[in-house]
Amino acid sequence: MNLFHKRSAKALGVGLAAVALMVGTATSAAAGTTVHAYTTDDNPGGHAWLRHDGERFYVQDDDADGYRASGYLRFNGTTHRLDDANGASTGSSAGWVSKDFEIAEDTKYEIRVCLRDGADGAAKFCSAWKAGLA
Repeated sequence: MNLFHKRSAKALGVGLAAVALMVGTATSAAAGTTVHAYTTDDNPGGHAWLRHDGERFYVQDDDADGYRASGYLRFNGTTHRLDDANGASTGSSAGWVSKDFEIAEDTKYEIRVCLRDGADGAAKFCSAWKAGLA
């Protein structure tokens, strides 16, 4: 192998090691961070998030538009739904509804939020599922 190829191979190895370190760091950083989801309507009308200080799931209805915000939390093969039906952040004195869930550390979860016209109305303006690691 000539000197140019040896240096190129060494540089490639160092570059790949740096990429591997960044990927490993990004994966670790994702664990235990708050994940947010927003409805896809133009304002948006609702959002949901999961905080890792006790795995508390929040749903907030951001608009007085007649719809409720329905948040979905999925982990261990089960999907849970939580609704804030009061509009314009008046679901509680804090402006949202919330519930604690016992999610074991390093468990993958997903959240999503939609708007509904009533408790049994069709889901509209749903966000994509957003993944996180407890």
